[in-house]
Amino acid sequence: MKKVLLTLCALLGMTAASMAQRPPNIVLFIVDDMGWQDCSVPFWTTVTDYNKRYRTPNMERLAREGMKFTDAYATPVCSPSRISLMTGMNAARHRVTNWTLRKNASVDVKDSLLSPPEWNVNGLAPVPGIGKTVYADALPSLLRQSGYYTIHCGKAHFGAQETPAADPINIGFMVNIAGHAAGGPGSFLGTENYGNKGDTITPPWGVPGLQKYHGSKTFLTEALTQEALTALEKPIADDKPFFLYMSHYAVHVPLAADERFVEKYRAMGLPNRKQSMHP
Repeated sequence: MKKVLLTLCALLGMTAASMAQRPPNIVLFIVDDMGWQDCSVPFWTTVTDYNKRYRTPNMERLAREGMKFTDAYATPVCSPSRISLMTGMNAARHRVTNWTLRKNASVDVKDSLLSPPEWNVNGLAPVPGIGKTVYADALPSLLRQSGYYTIHCGKAHFGAQETPAADPINIGFMVNIAGHAAGGPGSFLGTENYGNKGDTITPPWGVPGLQKYHGSKTFLTEALTQEALTALEKPIADDKPFFLYMSHYAVHVPLAADERFVEKYRAMGLPNRKQSMHP
């Protein structure tokens, strides 16, 4: 965990002395299932055809005004990378090696010859003694102890259903917007209530806490953005440092078009297709 904190401080160019005077505000974006060519910012030595396809001007601005790192590693599925970020451990140490959802249930594909080890299929736990979890003090808990106002927004996917970390509040976040055990939304569309049946939160994929947008044309990414901005009003008014963990469900399945931006891609002649939901 100390490594995680030091890394964040280093990225922000902060010294220990400057942090003691005024801790920096931290906004950490994590984007699900995004490939290294899935934006208009090149992360290679040359611009690729996919870089030319996508239009992500805000990412271009971040790269231009900040720092861009082109060598990195993440595990190829959701929960392990998120738990590494929360704990400072790699997957070999925390032993969460696949995505989590149902308690004590592995999602590893059965093999006729090999049997997987007893991985921590329940993910992260903020308290000891919960089976098949890794116990750790998570990053938001440590930041909260240091005086930060901690906000979680979007996809959580830290712990299986019926375990404490299924709710981000239990790992140190003071505010939880739309985070729960599932790793994807039932729908990105407000017209489809983000995968819920009416205003009844529908497990496992129905996104919780966004009922005021149900029935609207508000795309899930925009709803989360608006809720995050609202949540930031309190620490700003109280003049407290804040940690915003901005974890969009996008670009995860099910694929759906945000009508505010899709027309330019249709004009390129790209196929207009949907992709089905989770297993």
